[in-house]
Amino acid sequence: MNYLHKFIIILLLFTQSLTATSEVKKITLQLSWFDQFQFAGYYIAKEKGFYKELGLDVEIKPFKFGIDIPKEVSNNTIDFAIGREALILDRAKHKNIVALYALFQASPLVLLTTKESKINSISDFKNKRIMTTIANASEVSLKAMLNSKNVDLEDLNFLKHTHNINDLIEKNTDIMSAYTSKSPFILQNKGISYNMFAPKEYGFDMYSDLLFTSEHLISNEPKMVKAFKRASLKGWEYAYSNIEESVDLILSKYNTQNLSKEELTFEGKELKKLSFYNTNNLGNIDKNKLKRIADLYNVMGLLDNQVDINEFIYNENINNINLTEKEKKYLKEKKNIIMCIDPNAMPFEKFDENGKHIGMTADYYDIFRNNLKTDITVLKTKTWSESLENVKTRKCDILSLARETASRKNYLNFSVPYLNVPIVIATKLNVPFINNMEDIKNKRVGIVKGYSYAELLKNKYPNLIMVEVENIQDGLMRVNEDELYGYIGMLPSISLQFQKGLLANLKIAGKLDESSHLGVAVRNDDQILLNVLNKAVKSVNIKKQQEILNNWVSIKYEKGTDYRLVWQILGFVFIIILLFLYRHYILKKANNNLEYLVKEKTKEISEINRSLEDRIVLEVEKSRKIEEKLFQSEKLASMGEMIGNIAHQWRQPLSVISTGVTGMKLQKEYGALSDDMFNSTCDAIGNNAQYLSKTIDDFRDFIKGEKNKKIFTLTNDINSFLLLVDGTIKSNDISIVLELDDDIKINGYANELIQCFINIFNNAKDSLNEKNVDDKLIFISSYLENDKAVIKIKDNAGGIPENVLPRIFEPYFTTKQQSQGTGLGLYMTYNLIVDGMNGTIESNNVGYKYEKTEYTGAQFTITLPIS
Repeated sequence: MNYLHKFIIILLLFTQSLTATSEVKKITLQLSWFDQFQFAGYYIAKEKGFYKELGLDVEIKPFKFGIDIPKEVSNNTIDFAIGREALILDRAKHKNIVALYALFQASPLVLLTTKESKINSISDFKNKRIMTTIANASEVSLKAMLNSKNVDLEDLNFLKHTHNINDLIEKNTDIMSAYTSKSPFILQNKGISYNMFAPKEYGFDMYSDLLFTSEHLISNEPKMVKAFKRASLKGWEYAYSNIEESVDLILSKYNTQNLSKEELTFEGKELKKLSFYNTNNLGNIDKNKLKRIADLYNVMGLLDNQVDINEFIYNENINNINLTEKEKKYLKEKKNIIMCIDPNAMPFEKFDENGKHIGMTADYYDIFRNNLKTDITVLKTKTWSESLENVKTRKCDILSLARETASRKNYLNFSVPYLNVPIVIATKLNVPFINNMEDIKNKRVGIVKGYSYAELLKNKYPNLIMVEVENIQDGLMRVNEDELYGYIGMLPSISLQFQKGLLANLKIAGKLDESSHLGVAVRNDDQILLNVLNKAVKSVNIKKQQEILNNWVSIKYEKGTDYRLVWQILGFVFIIILLFLYRHYILKKANNNLEYLVKEKTKEISEINRSLEDRIVLEVEKSRKIEEKLFQSEKLASMGEMIGNIAHQWRQPLSVISTGVTGMKLQKEYGALSDDMFNSTCDAIGNNAQYLSKTIDDFRDFIKGEKNKKIFTLTNDINSFLLLVDGTIKSNDISIVLELDDDIKINGYANELIQCFINIFNNAKDSLNEKNVDDKLIFISSYLENDKAVIKIKDNAGGIPENVLPRIFEPYFTTKQQSQGTGLGLYMTYNLIVDGMNGTIESNNVGYKYEKTEYTGAQFTITLPIS
């Protein structure tokens, strides 16, 4: 597909998108104070169009005294608002408000005194005048700070706040509450020395400027709430990254207080510090921290009713879990689920230096807690064996992550899995690649004591000597010191140890056929808890699962083949890749020239809609680059697999050649070499040499990436494809049934068509293996129909599920586990056939009879123009 064609398609799609979102939603945002940098992120999101992009028309309502903002939000008079830590009191008063995020991780509210006043510590506050608002005085951060130094509010003389720092300078008050982002700037400019008492310096780092809305809005407009939160945070990210530009915007449109540029710049820098105080995540809001705030209000007698923190915090990923009344009652009475974990199994889980549960499972259980509205408490243990013992004795209700085994079923039930992890073996660098576990029989290999796959492997590989180790570090260290031949464990855990760089002498030498399907292990005397956790696991969507995986795992595992012959092939491949990269460089230069022409043409469109042009050019370029990289990666993956195939295919011919040469040499020595024997042996050597040459020629042609159209015979192309995958066909016991028209000639790209055959073949092979088909068949036929070449490829794996069939050519769509499929193979095939060769490709399920047996399978039909 040429770039103009892509451009037009994206233009149409984008126009449809604009039409679909033309009905913007009008919403309101109530500020908590007068215009200043404190609200810059919202100004930016509005002025830069971040809200508009998501279909939102936001009215920013200015602050005015006397309005009960939480009540207005709770009554749905206002959609969104900004509030301080005291919001938790409003939630306790049955106002259905929910916090979307906390902008400031520590409150900007502080108390100020002048050095001249001699009030240098909180203990000096007694019997002094303090100027503060009712709202400020009610904030627990200030109260807690005062109480921590034995100063009671009754010891202070309260004055009405004038919001004028000169009252502190002119001694009209001794103490003044103020924002650290504003008043200190004025004092510094006036040359006034001052003391600042900030709650966070006394251990009370309370949240402030929480964005909040109502439960009603979340229930009725979930997408709108999510969009507003996302656009607002995007506005804040931009504002903090471009403080000077944000200040200029406030000066031009939002400067009702007539603040100076210097004041606003100072405020922006100070607020940025508070937003990223002890975190890298903008808007972070932690349940435990909010619970501490609630506890402080409770201790001080300010909290009349208990607050459910889970309901107060917005969770955009929450899924509705359809619990039965019995299950709801169970959770309400249960109140707390006790969980044991593996304390040393990163990236899955461990206890950090502060005893906090971290890792992939910790992220999952945060979701479970929120979705179930139930506390799940982690019982600290030192080893996995101790955790197993605790769940046996019912000290724990569940194990966070475990695999089902026969012995464990005596005391545990298991939920549906939420992680599927490859099991691999790590060895020293000098150990050959392990193709089969039989290669290491009678070898000593380590495995963590109590791990489930130890039980499975002992039964499957009785000749393997299993040595129990305390943990993964112990096992790998003993391999490194030659106490053990290898260590068997889960791929992410081993790879994480390698990434730390402490075990440079080790490698992953092989992958076992087994994988660990891991779920929640639940005490087997509690069926209701099992049912509930099954629903919790199923409630986590695919996108969130992938996000958790990406956050904790950055691993690429590559299969290897320990054949000496492969090095010769790799040398040849390396040269071809260099030529390919050079060709890619030439194409990139040509594409850059083409981009320039496209930009020139789109200037006419930009006069109508400038922003539309920028977006389209960006999307076209992004799409082109991603597509190039993904297609190249998919082809390289096929090449890697074929290298192993070719090496396998060469073994038999090389063996014939070697045997023939050795036989002639021996017969010559003993005078028994006849002319017939000599001639027949030479013929055999010649035939096998030609076979080797044909194999490498086909491989070379495949990886050349030739993009010039040429006329080729379809039968030859199919035979070349079959030769390249011959090793896979044999190793998987697949029978290929051919019915080909020998006279069909195609004017197109022979190599690209082979790639398409390989992609379809790999999907059929995986489906046959997954469904354990005994008599594995793949049929390939070709014929002419209406001046078109028709190729049909079908299998007998039972077909593709009807709900999956319409999506198989979509990018990234795959029904395989993440470690087994990318979702790009059939997408790539579609593009090569349709865009590259002006053909068509379709897929459907068919029933047919072969040798008196009825079969069902998936059929791919490719139609191509003939030469």
